[in-house]
Amino acid sequence: MTEIAPYSAKDALGRTIRDLRISVTDRCNFRCVYCMPKEVFGPGYEFVPRDKLLRLEEIARIAKVFAACGVKKVRITGGEPMIR
Repeated sequence: MTEIAPYSAKDALGRTIRDLRISVTDRCNFRCVYCMPKEVFGPGYEFVPRDKLLRLEEIARIAKVFAACGVKKVRITGGEPMIR
């Protein structure tokens, strides 16, 4: 039986990717200046529609695929996930 070598995810410079960050939403009720500067997230900013956000199953699948490619750390970030 032939074994397939695991695929290694690489960045644009050919370095192995070890960390993955998945931003689950851009919605947040805090408006911290670090994440949501007024210049970008002003009154006219249109958030990603809820039906376009990744579902939990999709987030889990992405994490599993990248883990199989050698990613060692997955960070879930982006907005306030509880107000998705």
